[in-house]
Amino acid sequence: MKKFIVIVASLLIAVSAHAQFGVVAGITSSSSNLKDAVADVQTQNITQYHVGITYKLDLGLIAIQPSILYNMKGTKLNVANIGATELDYKTGYVEVPVQLQAGLNLGVARIYGFAEPFVGYAITNQVNSSLAKDPQSTWNNIKSKLEYGVGLGVGVELIKHVQVSAKYFWNMGSMYGTNIDFAGVKSTIAEQKASGIAASVAILF
Repeated sequence: MKKFIVIVASLLIAVSAHAQFGVVAGITSSSSNLKDAVADVQTQNITQYHVGITYKLDLGLIAIQPSILYNMKGTKLNVANIGATELDYKTGYVEVPVQLQAGLNLGVARIYGFAEPFVGYAITNQVNSSLAKDPQSTWNNIKSKLEYGVGLGVGVELIKHVQVSAKYFWNMGSMYGTNIDFAGVKSTIAEQKASGIAASVAILF
């Protein structure tokens, strides 16, 4: 029993020697492909943000880096034939991505590529309309609060403490419901995904 405890303790010490905690923040630009029941509707990406904590486990040529983020996603609708009405949908998720990194260490810098499955749960949802003075907090337009998907990206790590990365992510979960009714504008959604690009900066300690 004592030998087992010693072995486990040794493994934990060895792992902790190659582990780093950190903070991460960046921008998220996502979009949904929306088809409105009203003609002349245009959609645009909304650039939002993400912020959270991260944990990197260095295993040599590869590294595993899970994070816990607050990630804001959304889209903008311009309804040209109803007084140029604008609708902004912004949904905030608690998201857990896990990066599997593989890279090349060049001394002061490490260049790596990564695959990143993620899962999230919506905790905030806000709809802004040019027809209303104040934003409306509602869940009427959310089909499912659960989201999941995968991202692919590249990054560079400087002096083992600063990471800069960019990725494209595919959201495979349904974001918005099949019918949205806000400020008299009704729409149906062809695809409820919120895929896009994100760029992050992480500081590791």
